[in-house]
Amino acid sequence: MDWPITEGFHCWVGLNSSVDRDWLDVNPFVGIHVVPIMKFYTTLEGRKYARNVATYAAHLGTLKPDVAVFWFSKDRDNSAEFDRMASLYRDSGLDFAISVSTFDLLLPLLKKRVTSLGGYPERYASCLHLMGRTKESISFVESFSNSEPDYFREFSRRYLDKYG
Repeated sequence: MDWPITEGFHCWVGLNSSVDRDWLDVNPFVGIHVVPIMKFYTTLEGRKYARNVATYAAHLGTLKPDVAVFWFSKDRDNSAEFDRMASLYRDSGLDFAISVSTFDLLLPLLKKRVTSLGGYPERYASCLHLMGRTKESISFVESFSNSEPDYFREFSRRYLDKYG
């Protein structure tokens, strides 16, 4: 799901799930998809831009730890459970996405996840660059590519060739 918040910033929803013969367990995530960041770094990597990837996401359980797990069964009417999940996304999920829907608000969150890799170093560098902090971005890319040369090689080479 994708819900526009401001220009280029969209609420993103992820519904990770496990399926068994008799039930469905949904692991809900919510976050933000930032079109300029995702287009910038995927283009540098020579990959196709994908709208279905979060720029930053959190598990709804960390945002609302008091909410029960979502569980659906083929043996019951699940409409109340679907309504409960939709309400949580609409209320808490959308509020969270809105709370991180600027470069300034998103940057520290991306920075905290840089060492987990998974696209976060690229997103962090891209966010800095798009904020006009290109010198800081170049410094980060150079430093991070020294500490993670195998992971960061293609992005850092292309970024530094173009902007460094």
